[in-house]
Amino acid sequence: MKQMMLKQLVLTLAAISFLSACDKGERSFSILADESNFSQSPEFEIVPQKIDILWVIDNSGSMATSQSQLANNMNRFISRFQSLKYDFNMAVTTSDAVFGQFWGDDSTRLLRDGIPGETSSGVRIINKDTPNMSNVFITNVMQGIDGNGDERAFSSFQSVLTYGPNAGFRRAGAFLAIIILSDEDDFSATTDAYLGNNYNDSRLIPVANYKTFLDGLVGVGNHSVNTISILDEACRVQLADSFAGRIVGRRYNQLADLTGGVKTSLCGNFGDNLQLISDTIINQKLEVSFKLTREPQVSSIVVRVNGALIPQDAANGWTYNASTLTLTFHGTSVPPAGASISIAYDPVGPKN
Repeated sequence: MKQMMLKQLVLTLAAISFLSACDKGERSFSILADESNFSQSPEFEIVPQKIDILWVIDNSGSMATSQSQLANNMNRFISRFQSLKYDFNMAVTTSDAVFGQFWGDDSTRLLRDGIPGETSSGVRIINKDTPNMSNVFITNVMQGIDGNGDERAFSSFQSVLTYGPNAGFRRAGAFLAIIILSDEDDFSATTDAYLGNNYNDSRLIPVANYKTFLDGLVGVGNHSVNTISILDEACRVQLADSFAGRIVGRRYNQLADLTGGVKTSLCGNFGDNLQLISDTIINQKLEVSFKLTREPQVSSIVVRVNGALIPQDAANGWTYNASTLTLTFHGTSVPPAGASISIAYDPVGPKN
């Protein structure tokens, strides 16, 4: 019996040896394609992006309702930043903050944690770890209606962003998003004298100067100015019954266009406005990465989000980092919360 088994083993080895000798290098094998499926959720690797958000609140006599609308719809703005674990700073100033420079009262240039001398949240810079965030935000943005009626949102954000005691707000490399809430227009000037809403006054500072300032502060393309204001005459007429002094935000619209920001209407739905601004800011800067389980042949990668094909594009598609095996989504292709994500590819080598 043992001799028979030994004979069979010898014959088997001989057959293997014969096949190997006849191979002559023409044998081949295939590696099965691989696919990684993800759901956009906190369990997967997300690249935390830095963004600094500055709200410029018009605190003149006609703004009580608008401030309340902002406070009541805050969650429509911040929810996606939270779900994507965004690394954000958020702060508030007013449209009359610049006047302290003219009057020698620098306290007006401090980021607001409420109405000075009346309310206080105790938190001037909100971030993702701020306790009771909603309550803090509401206190900070409800700036009242006793501010200066000479709205100067542009020079106010410039003054606040260059004021030393506010240094903790701005962070190197962070995208800067400025959001202006107002029912009039900016008349930033070289004087504290009221210009009477005169767009032709030689003391009015050109809008382009503020684009230049932001470019120098944080870099070209690393900022946006967004507005909730009166976009057109139809909206102004609609609001005139409650306050006839409102005007179209011509200069607000211009700076938003220059910086790639969003212009939304004070006559529109506040929740929708805030959602649009939030989504646009995220699409301007957000990147979300997923780590693959195997090294892919890059040319074979096929990416789909909710079934839709996503292009390989650094602006609004995906890119691949070979050193970390991560595929990163950019811009408008960033998957929404709860999305189904498929990354199919041919691996470079067989699975270990």
